[in-house]
Amino acid sequence: MKNYHFKIFYFMRIRCRYLIFLFIIFSFIACDSVPNQTADSPSDIDQLDASLFSIIDQGDTIQFIKVDTDLENPKPTILFFQGSLPVPLVIDFNDGVRDFVMFHNFDYKKLSEKYNLVIISMPFVPAIVPETLLNKQWAYITDKSDEFSFPEKYQEANYLDKYVERGEAVIQFLMQQKWVDKKHIILFGHSQGCKVGTKIAAKNEHVSAFAFFSGNPLGRIDQYIRSPRLKAQKGQMDPEEAQKQIDGIYDWWKWMIENPDEIPQHKGDRNKATISFSTSLIDDLTNMKIPIYIAYGTEDIAASYCDLLPIDFIRAGKKNYKVTPYVGLEHNFMKVDSLGNPIPTEFYWEKAMDDFIEWLEKESGIFEK
Repeated sequence: MKNYHFKIFYFMRIRCRYLIFLFIIFSFIACDSVPNQTADSPSDIDQLDASLFSIIDQGDTIQFIKVDTDLENPKPTILFFQGSLPVPLVIDFNDGVRDFVMFHNFDYKKLSEKYNLVIISMPFVPAIVPETLLNKQWAYITDKSDEFSFPEKYQEANYLDKYVERGEAVIQFLMQQKWVDKKHIILFGHSQGCKVGTKIAAKNEHVSAFAFFSGNPLGRIDQYIRSPRLKAQKGQMDPEEAQKQIDGIYDWWKWMIENPDEIPQHKGDRNKATISFSTSLIDDLTNMKIPIYIAYGTEDIAASYCDLLPIDFIRAGKKNYKVTPYVGLEHNFMKVDSLGNPIPTEFYWEKAMDDFIEWLEKESGIFEK
């Protein structure tokens, strides 16, 4: 499969979520044992040098993948939390190729020589799914005639606290494995995954460092309000129309709070998901004791507040952090044209990852302990 498909993958997801929004608006924590957790033996994934794990925690089967099949030699572990939508970890494409989704944005094979790369599946979404069961945004659906027919159980579990609970369960499992260097568990969140990673990293004593990529510290609702205002400031929208849209968002938010289990126009997430992912992360980030690495594109409206995080950190007296803005890049580290549209051929995910690893190994200080 061509790398180009993966270069546009995240672009398709963020644009899909924004278009859905416009359509709607304008028409286990720190214990040595895990008594309620059981695990199946890992299985190798055909065509990929990877292991698939399944653990059952409080009735929820949590699947996650570890790149490579070495279950003997301890290495530092990077635990990834992906963005939104019920996207599987691995896709069986129609041309016979099987490949990762998120890991293909950088040289995961090289990175896995030094680190365990682990990523958790979305709730009630199979880790491996054939392309025929996905919509145009690679999301898992139950009805090909309805691109928003996300599994009902996924919808029920698609909220922040559930993702945090699942992440904690995986960390507790990792702490019992001999192939895990127990002193070096690093969390890595992208987009929505930043919120999950932040909540876990703020409290879990086993986490040694945290990467916050393209996240919104103020929560999802913030970017919805910023968008029409920014368009008005750029002359792309009449200011009165922008205000009308913002007022509509306030009404929409009130309706969501009053109806958390509803799905607006039967499209996309339940209100409960949007509410939960609109929680501010400022206090969690500023009070975090471990090193934090923050990376974002300056053209990404979702990450606009990241420009102000150094102010918050300085005020709080936090020193073990690095903020890396990528000038002219968007949510998935692509350059944009004069109209603000991403250019898939100008893709810098790998550089962003390389910069993070360099900071992790040379500046974070976690390997000096």
